[in-house]
Amino acid sequence: MQSRAEKYLGFQDRWLMIGGVPFIAVIVSLMTFGGDFFSENGLPCFLIGLLFTLSYWVVTRQIIIEYHKRYPNYEWSVKRIGFVLFWCIIMYFSVKFIVGTFVHYIFSDFTEIAHSSATLEFLTTGVIIAMMFFLYEGIYYFNKSRIIEIEKNKLERITAEQKLSTLKNQVNPHFLFNSLNTLVTIIPEEPNLAINFVQQLSKSYRSILEHRDEKLITIRNEIDSLESYIFLLKTRFQGKIQIHNGIDEEIKEHFILPLSLQILIENAVKHNITSKTKPLKIEIINNADYVIVSNNLQKKNQTYNSTKLGLANIKSRYELLTNKEIKVNEGADTFTVYLPIITNLDYENTNH
Repeated sequence: MQSRAEKYLGFQDRWLMIGGVPFIAVIVSLMTFGGDFFSENGLPCFLIGLLFTLSYWVVTRQIIIEYHKRYPNYEWSVKRIGFVLFWCIIMYFSVKFIVGTFVHYIFSDFTEIAHSSATLEFLTTGVIIAMMFFLYEGIYYFNKSRIIEIEKNKLERITAEQKLSTLKNQVNPHFLFNSLNTLVTIIPEEPNLAINFVQQLSKSYRSILEHRDEKLITIRNEIDSLESYIFLLKTRFQGKIQIHNGIDEEIKEHFILPLSLQILIENAVKHNITSKTKPLKIEIINNADYVIVSNNLQKKNQTYNSTKLGLANIKSRYELLTNKEIKVNEGADTFTVYLPIITNLDYENTNH
């Protein structure tokens, strides 16, 4: 349970008081009695300084608590300043009278030696009170800003995860519709192929369900999931699509976005002509830093504007998860997308 100090001061100040009160008490004693007298009568001088310092500290602390209860926000105003000044003045004269009377009664010989003038005493005490106040305020606003930043980051992370979940669910639903149409066509003519087609369709969607909650997936798992999807495409287009997988074995334990390769292949199929005389050729390779997906350009004569949702999906997911950006290169004859490879170290950073 949060203590009263932590609630209104922004931190537990026990150790600050234990260290701060004696330190300031020594300074007060030296300023009040002078170095020579203090060196000869250190304990009584220190006790007098300690009584005043502790009293001012405790009352200043209480003023700050009441101040934060009444004005919990950041905005400064005349009322806020007036509140602090009014109670600090009341505190000064109250402590001076009450503690001063007690100290004069107990240490009458020492109080007569104190050489500070009334003006100097007032100014010195004011400076010490101001130091206490701004010390507490500095720590309070630092901690409050840190908590706000933590909450902001937490909210951004939750929002990003919700957005990521939405993006990962944007796999083209037309693929299922087209696959079912293909299945209806091949069932009468090739029932064995139809059975295999259903198995691969089931495997493809099972992979989607298994990995839909994962932020990243190993390249090996992504390639394995992609095989079923490629089988479905080749069955549907019957020689109109050629897909070559040239991913090196040594990079397969690194990471990539789930479904990213499927989305890029789906994009290529959607926007390009596929025929037996002009097959769509898709190549998946890699270099040290990127998985590279390229296809020959033979654009369809589309009468509508493409939303490029699939590519935007992948870009957004990379932005949410890592500082690495994808690269897109559209030439005269080819369209190429470079997907950054996320190493094991990058993966650990992404998940913290």
